[in-house]
Amino acid sequence: MSNEIVSDQDLCYSDRLVGGLFSAFRRAGVACKDVVNISIPQWRRNRDQASLESALARIIETANGHQASGVAKGSPVYIELNKKADERIGAFCEKWTVARSVVDAEAPNLVALRSLCVAGTKIPPGLKLVACVVGTVLSLALLGMASGIIQGGHDLVIHFIHH
Repeated sequence: MSNEIVSDQDLCYSDRLVGGLFSAFRRAGVACKDVVNISIPQWRRNRDQASLESALARIIETANGHQASGVAKGSPVYIELNKKADERIGAFCEKWTVARSVVDAEAPNLVALRSLCVAGTKIPPGLKLVACVVGTVLSLALLGMASGIIQGGHDLVIHFIHH
């Protein structure tokens, strides 16, 4: 085994398997070293990144499913899903010392998830009632003016025809 591996007990089966493959390539010579130009820490980071991406994809799919079924914006469901996504991203960034902005830039669907956490603005019922009354009065006034203009045009035409 290489000097990168501390003990076999600290590694999971897949880490030991990959470590064994890397050490076999290293023993085989320089030509094989170029074929596998990745270290165990880099492999672990890639594995963790793939795991993060699949977890975020599941979270976003779940949010899209809730949205399709009619769950309102600002619902606690979206807040919990966003919290879960933030925890996963935070753990990855802390473990691999990656800037949070890098992960956010690579996952634009997170912006949509965060926007679902904010409740839509609701119009108070009193304001709706006032708007309906004012709209009705304005509609009737416009209808009356249009009727008057048509009546005036009709009277003008009749006046020219009779004289």
